[in-house]
Amino acid sequence: MPSSGVFHFRMLTYRAAPVVSQFNFPSTMSHKKKVQWKPSVDEYVIQDSPKSWPSPLPTPSTPFFHPPPPPQPNQNLPLRGALELHRCLTPAQALKLDFSLPSATFRESLPLAPLLDTSACTPAQVELHILVSTPLYRIEFDVAHTPHRVVTVGDILTRIQWYLRQYDKGRAPPEAAPYMRHRIATVGEYCGNNRDLVKAEHEGCGRFVDHLLGLTAFAGLIPQPGRGGNYLQVELVTPARYTRL
Repeated sequence: MPSSGVFHFRMLTYRAAPVVSQFNFPSTMSHKKKVQWKPSVDEYVIQDSPKSWPSPLPTPSTPFFHPPPPPQPNQNLPLRGALELHRCLTPAQALKLDFSLPSATFRESLPLAPLLDTSACTPAQVELHILVSTPLYRIEFDVAHTPHRVVTVGDILTRIQWYLRQYDKGRAPPEAAPYMRHRIATVGEYCGNNRDLVKAEHEGCGRFVDHLLGLTAFAGLIPQPGRGGNYLQVELVTPARYTRL
């Protein structure tokens, strides 16, 4: 170092080396791939599973509301796609059933087993898609079995009743309150004053069937507008139980 106190610096120039990633990605990653996502399923559209049949499915959580589709003619017509319903599921000859009744009473009102075990349609199907749609309530679900068993009349009717009788956990619209109170107050008249059933009904709260505003009686199945032959919609009418409201 010179004694004059003057410091000399040597300017060094560095050339940055290209950054090499520690990951060796294949060259195909640089190309965009088309990914087809599975359509989302609303949590209220419950998919039936052959593995879970006949165990109850999880209780629906959040209902979604849509206006009802245009009314369909109340006729006994074969479904599209050469699919024809059993006569007791058609609007012309529908079984007289009230889905608002307790499950035990509802099962007693069903016809004998030979009819319930009959295929729901011709040709027989292993899966049918069911829609219940009213001004304040809408639900879609599947009734399905393994390929070794077809969907029967009993499968359709009991599954509809099971969904409608689920508790709504306090999410009922205000319009449903009078129907909930009436259902609870009149249960004894329709279950032979069975104390256990009456007690269970009084201890419960609102059910999704109350959202139907009295449209609780089965009036047959019709094709869903714009859907395939195995997409069916439930027709409902008001039974005598609710004509007082």
